[in-house]
Amino acid sequence: MKTSNKNTVRIPIDALGMMASIVCAIHCAALPLLLSLSTLTSLHFLANPWIEYSVIILSLFLALVSFLPAFKRHHGKYSPLILLGVGFVFIGFGQSGLFSIDEVILTVSGASFIATAHAINWALVIK
Repeated sequence: MKTSNKNTVRIPIDALGMMASIVCAIHCAALPLLLSLSTLTSLHFLANPWIEYSVIILSLFLALVSFLPAFKRHHGKYSPLILLGVGFVFIGFGQSGLFSIDEVILTVSGASFIATAHAINWALVIK
């Protein structure tokens, strides 16, 4: 992490992107289990599609803000961008319901690709 001249710590955008992707994966994997428990039915609001769309939009925003400048200024490598694209395609397929593969599997896989892409992008920037 970089520090500014005021001794404050700046969290890299890739770290925020990784955290958002991990939260997305946990949300998608754990939500069906949590909702199946009768004592936790008050958590049903988490299944709201707008929460899912908000996390996807946040992830996309963080990806654009971190990947494009890093690609242009630092490394010029396509591998993080490809992983990022694959991740968002998986999430899109999971949200569309067009495939017989479970939405949870597609979405968690997509979030994992996105988190990995952020980790690679971050490693390439600090290299």
